[in-house]
Amino acid sequence: MWPSFILPILIALVFSSCGTARIERSEVKSYVLALKNSDQTFAPLVKRLIQDYNNNVGFTALEFSDSPDTANCPVIITKGLEKRDGKVGWGQWFSSTEREGLMVPVPGTKSTETVTYSLQVEFDQDFLESNNKDEKNGAINTELKKLFAHEIGHGFQLQHVPEENDVMYYDISGEKDFSSYWPRIKQFFTPEDEK
Repeated sequence: MWPSFILPILIALVFSSCGTARIERSEVKSYVLALKNSDQTFAPLVKRLIQDYNNNVGFTALEFSDSPDTANCPVIITKGLEKRDGKVGWGQWFSSTEREGLMVPVPGTKSTETVTYSLQVEFDQDFLESNNKDEKNGAINTELKKLFAHEIGHGFQLQHVPEENDVMYYDISGEKDFSSYWPRIKQFFTPEDEK
């Protein structure tokens, strides 16, 4: 039986002679939305909501595709969602990880890991229809803007907050403040090495 101090010495020799294992990590945050339903009636509205969202955040966080086959983020319009679930929308984020190389990196080797993010949102059809009108100045309807930002926020990994005036409060009714929302979205898109 070898003395207990031998194994750590052998491991240290292997690492020092062969170099260290490297795992290169990258993230893909490309959100292309498309209506999952075959009815494209709401496509113009979703496009306008995306454009307004991108204008407010200051970069292209979201894109729209007319074809669900080229999109990674389904938008579902459901008749009776509020009656079924008691809410007019919901959003969820997803991530998947792909690895290339050895699952357990060996010293002197390189492996890559890519995390790809996507989201899914669902909206109540009646809520969209009743609020699908512009404000007096031509801006997006406030109720739709709040709902869209809230659910997309969940898609960008934001949780509910306790401040009632924040757009990420669990209830979107009433006046909402977006001043801390847009910086949180920008932070989500900031690469890890810049945070």
